[in-house]
Amino acid sequence: MTTSQPVLPYRLTDIFPLSPVQTFMLDVSRQTPSGLAFQQQYTYYLSGSIEPELVRRAWEHICARHPSLRTSFHYAGTSKPFQAVHDTSSLCFVFRDLRALAPEERNAAAFAWLMEDAKKPFNLLVPPLMRIGLQQMEETTFLLTLTMSHLIFDGWSLGAAFGLFGRTYADLAGGREPDSTIFPSLHQYVSWYRQRDAARETAWWQEQLHDAVMPRLPFMKMPEQQGPVEADQIHHLVFTQEETAALEEAARDTNVTLNVLYQAAWALILSRLSPQRRALMLTVAASRPVELADIDQVFGLLIDGIPYNLHCPGDTTVRSWLRELRALQLESLEHQYCPIQSWLQTGKEPGVIPYNSYLIFENMATGEGAREDTDLTLQAAYMNSNLSFPLSMMVFPGKALRVAIIYSRDFFTEEKIVAFAGRLRETLNTLAAHPDASLDAISAMALLDEEHLS
Repeated sequence: MTTSQPVLPYRLTDIFPLSPVQTFMLDVSRQTPSGLAFQQQYTYYLSGSIEPELVRRAWEHICARHPSLRTSFHYAGTSKPFQAVHDTSSLCFVFRDLRALAPEERNAAAFAWLMEDAKKPFNLLVPPLMRIGLQQMEETTFLLTLTMSHLIFDGWSLGAAFGLFGRTYADLAGGREPDSTIFPSLHQYVSWYRQRDAARETAWWQEQLHDAVMPRLPFMKMPEQQGPVEADQIHHLVFTQEETAALEEAARDTNVTLNVLYQAAWALILSRLSPQRRALMLTVAASRPVELADIDQVFGLLIDGIPYNLHCPGDTTVRSWLRELRALQLESLEHQYCPIQSWLQTGKEPGVIPYNSYLIFENMATGEGAREDTDLTLQAAYMNSNLSFPLSMMVFPGKALRVAIIYSRDFFTEEKIVAFAGRLRETLNTLAAHPDASLDAISAMALLDEEHLS
């Protein structure tokens, strides 16, 4: 990770501390040699009569409107890290016309560029911590890639950015001047968080996590040498539309969300490798307190980590257990505004993160679809991510449920991840099909035992 101070041809408009989750991510990032921790890449098919120059101008306009896209991060030579908003930023935009290549060469070249781009870390001192790639595949088909540091965005922000891109592009293509109103800054959210008295929330989490034990992950091997975890491998699990519809119907029938059903499947798998039938997992929740004015317009990292320390007794029915899990989720959200550092090390060895997996359920608008105001259509194509956990899952609901399984080669082989994906699919489908069965019965039907999880 580059830490040298660049020459700043612009001025700073604001300086403020990091949020708790930003601090956590920055601390983890500094421990990883590549500097790629929490860097993510999203690629979409962009279809229509597209003008590359207008794509560039649209994203530059978006950077000008969002303070987070003009923000740098500083930690060297200071007792506390801070973030600084610049009055302007210089967006890295790459356009590649691949139409001269044969179709198979074109696809290979596009994917090779994606892999190369994913390995380029950001200099945290130079905004924006985002870059845009546009690759023309056919006359009206492009690949649009956003590569960003998670320090400056969350899932809601990503969807909002694509929505804003569509509107801004439409204005530029129609010869209209896009709205230049500056969006609210993350500063008010950070100030609100720092002024909170989190003693009540901290005490609640300490009680919840006092007996938590780091779980054994299915199919995991232990690396020969311990060190910072860099997970940059990805396996995509896609459910059929029929499977997805059955999962959604089961969630409605048991009066829970699809998110809760997925959490239940993951917890059940973890618990079957624990003699105590326990599961410890780390999830994420949106963190946009309604008492803050215009908080829904803020582009930035507004999430909280939510840990669950669960008991999964074999004689409990699926329906009853889902009800308990939903109640715990609701109660946890009442205590979510607690700095992650307050509960992360609860009862654990200092400096050791007692979580080895991460679950993100993306309930967000993605900006996908056709637009009525211009000849432009967006469709998700590919995503890549670098996370600092041995195993992470990003779940994308839709007509066909998609799961991006992100893993470290130090802990998992590709063969084992494929096997894990199969157990995960079977567990979810079995839970959905048998809501009145016991957890032991579900485990037997889904083959959740030592033989099939190792």
